[in-house]
Amino acid sequence: MTTRRTARTTVKSAEDKAAARRELAEQLHASITDQVAALVDSEAWRAYLDHMAAFHSYSTGRVAVFDPSNSGTQEWRLAA
Repeated sequence: MTTRRTARTTVKSAEDKAAARRELAEQLHASITDQVAALVDSEAWRAYLDHMAAFHSYSTGRVAVFDPSNSGTQEWRLAA
């Protein structure tokens, strides 16, 4: 008597794959929502915001004035 094994293959339909992706997306969304809620309520987040508020914000035009590699800024130095 000879026994023969056949390989089992699991074929997922497109609907099954889509359902699995939706379930994974829902789990990830819930995880991200929980983590953001925990971050926003933390003291570390408040300290970060207070630290970032101490920095000045400059427009891109003003930053170009301070950039010595910008050739356009050299002209006003030479004119003075």
